[in-house]
Amino acid sequence: MAHKTAPEPAATPPAEPLTQSVTEHSPPTTPAGATELTEDIVFNLLAGEVATQRGALDEAYDYQLEAARLSGDAKSAERATRLALHMERDDLATEAAALWVELAPTDLTARQLIVILMLRQDENAPVLEHLKAIVQISEKQDGNGFLNAMAAINRELKRDVVMGWMRRLALAFPDDPRGGYALAITALVEKDFSTAEKEANQLIEAHPDWPKGYLVLSRIHLARGDKAQAQALLADAVDRFAEDPLLRSAYARLLVDAKKYQLAYEQFQVLEQIEQGRGDSSYWMGLIALEQGRNEVARKHFLHLMSLDKRTDLAAYYLGRIAEDADQPKQAIDWYQRAEGGEFNDEAQVRVVRLMADQGSIGEALEWLQRKRIQYPDQSVRLYLIEVSLLRDHGTPEQVMALFDKAINAMPGNSDLLYARGLYAASQNRLDILERDMLQVIDSDPENADALNALGYTLADQTDRHQEALDYIQRALALKPDSAAILDSMGWVMFRMGRLQEALEYLQRAFAKLPDPEIAAHLGEVLWMTGDHQQAQQIWQGVLKESPDNEHVLEVMRRLKI
Repeated sequence: MAHKTAPEPAATPPAEPLTQSVTEHSPPTTPAGATELTEDIVFNLLAGEVATQRGALDEAYDYQLEAARLSGDAKSAERATRLALHMERDDLATEAAALWVELAPTDLTARQLIVILMLRQDENAPVLEHLKAIVQISEKQDGNGFLNAMAAINRELKRDVVMGWMRRLALAFPDDPRGGYALAITALVEKDFSTAEKEANQLIEAHPDWPKGYLVLSRIHLARGDKAQAQALLADAVDRFAEDPLLRSAYARLLVDAKKYQLAYEQFQVLEQIEQGRGDSSYWMGLIALEQGRNEVARKHFLHLMSLDKRTDLAAYYLGRIAEDADQPKQAIDWYQRAEGGEFNDEAQVRVVRLMADQGSIGEALEWLQRKRIQYPDQSVRLYLIEVSLLRDHGTPEQVMALFDKAINAMPGNSDLLYARGLYAASQNRLDILERDMLQVIDSDPENADALNALGYTLADQTDRHQEALDYIQRALALKPDSAAILDSMGWVMFRMGRLQEALEYLQRAFAKLPDPEIAAHLGEVLWMTGDHQQAQQIWQGVLKESPDNEHVLEVMRRLKI
């Protein structure tokens, strides 16, 4: 490859376009840690920049690489490496990356990249040395070099080859337990649970006083679905390493998952003492106290979180729930508003509106929603739907439809709004609007299974256009074959077409997936029509036991005069 050097003073100067292009940028300065700028260095830096702008990446690569060699500037070598990668020239990238590593031997990115490039080209001989360097560099940066090494090789190799390299790396540091930890994690990521468990057990045997060995083994048990074994392992580990916060936190969360709330609460209390009140144990204790109905205890924990400025949006949301349960609507609204932007943002805003409306301040709730739409225009659809829900409970059908019209005029063609208006129209026996809106959604998204199902079910339920309804539902079911709602629709259209046995099969599948009252009403009706009155009654009574006023079941029983 020809190296580029600056022309002698008597040579022809660069063409005018080159000069004009260069003058648009700041002149190069001496790279940090590099030699003093010379004419050759300046020429190669500028020429490389101009070549990059012209799209002549091969020339730019040559100039940048030569600038790096002349100046000792690692940044120029990095630029040359990335140019070669952009050109998909791994051979050139390897050459530049080698220079980059030479000029910046402690640059972690350079080391990881050259490992990737060497593995791509089967240049295995120096790979282990670079992996060892990654471990040593990471150690000085307070990182886990074994995991950094794994991140590099995991991108390029099959699992067994990755394991081979990681094992060689771990053997190079026999006294460092993190090597065995990385081996177990590598196998776990690949879902090779037997190998992962074997590596974790070997890690614990070799380093019995290293807590993370027990932690990774517990994660492997969890990945295999053996929660009991993970819990037993962590219980023993917590007894052995009483002051280790990671083990105790993992154990306490497993107890929460197992609904052993009091034991979990006690573990979080110990953890809070270990962390001297600076961790997030109060969050978990607050959740557990809520689950146990100890709202005042929960409130204290969430207030403590607020004082620490940790998980404040979640704490505010739960403080709102506690205030709402205590019939303190104004305090609840204040807390919910402080939960804005967090994980429960949507539910918090719905609760704000509901509380305002329940207090008789419907106008205030509507104004609040309108302000939010102005403040957060990207959330307009969701806020319109909240307002629709408010008017459905506290307004008239005419007001609801007017709001839908306003929203859709503001955002023409929005599928969420059209779908929601269509469903509401069906509840008001406006089949014309339902059909128009659902067809518009389907036209823009032919694979919208929910719209296909809604249209098909309504046509089956409210018209005699059964074959047309079946076509829509079949399309929806092909897109979502495991959807209980669509299986229910298929059963219902079969019933409406007089195909009782097929209807029964679909409805039984739907009810097995989701024992919903509406599905129960449909299934019971088909059973009744097939003569299985006892089974029908059993299904209906099961719903009424939980919900005595369920309209779906009561309407069927009234219609059948039961």
